[in-house]
Amino acid sequence: MNTIFPGIAGAFVGGILGSFTTLLVHRLHFEEKGIFWGRSRCPSCQKKLGVRQLVPFFSWLFYRGRCAFCHRSISWFYLVTELVFIASFFIFVQKFYSTDVFWPLLTAVFFTLVLFVYDLRFLEVDRRISFPAIGLAFIWIFFRDAPVSDFLLGGVIGFLFYAFQYFLSRHKKNPWVGAGDMELGLFAGLLVGWQQLLVLFFIAYIFGLLVALPLLCTGQADRKTPLPMGAFLMPALLLFLYTGEKILHWYIDFFGLSFIL
Repeated sequence: MNTIFPGIAGAFVGGILGSFTTLLVHRLHFEEKGIFWGRSRCPSCQKKLGVRQLVPFFSWLFYRGRCAFCHRSISWFYLVTELVFIASFFIFVQKFYSTDVFWPLLTAVFFTLVLFVYDLRFLEVDRRISFPAIGLAFIWIFFRDAPVSDFLLGGVIGFLFYAFQYFLSRHKKNPWVGAGDMELGLFAGLLVGWQQLLVLFFIAYIFGLLVALPLLCTGQADRKTPLPMGAFLMPALLLFLYTGEKILHWYIDFFGLSFIL
């Protein structure tokens, strides 16, 4: 019997992990101590936050996006991050809670979201996140139904795709991609395999185009404005983790590329 309760439980856990991620990326980026301990503080007045100020999603709404102590505005980044985690975990838990891939898949979703948030926030990839993510993705390939070679080749292609762009443009004032994008490509390839990865890249660049064109047309960005690759690659990866096989087969049928399979 279908039930929504697993998804609700997933959303609850997602909210907690989303709140933790906002703390994690901030402390990693600014080299602050106490990732897993130490009280959260208001970024403006540095007052320690209590339980009422740390309830995911609801605290931000209750205090109307302001600190409970100094009443200064709190960035929408915290609310949106928690909402993205809540929605993602609801969707994935609801679909996969009774499958064999449940735990490794949720782990992959968590790291994908953290890498997305970090790159979107700071325009960089932190290897303290990407290396464990790559390591866990590598271990998982030996327990999957598809041939190990598909995922290994996917990792190689993902890495080389961005390595080629990086080394070709690294001496330019505005390189095409960052060094961390090679790690994101490797991570994505290990998770979805080479066939899905090729389509994933196409979708990721479509996402990027949909964001870049309005920014260019409205003058909010120009050709030299850096955009984080992870902000487009990681959402595409989430999409393929959820329903990659269907997307791949639709793409192959639409363009007549049956030789890929």
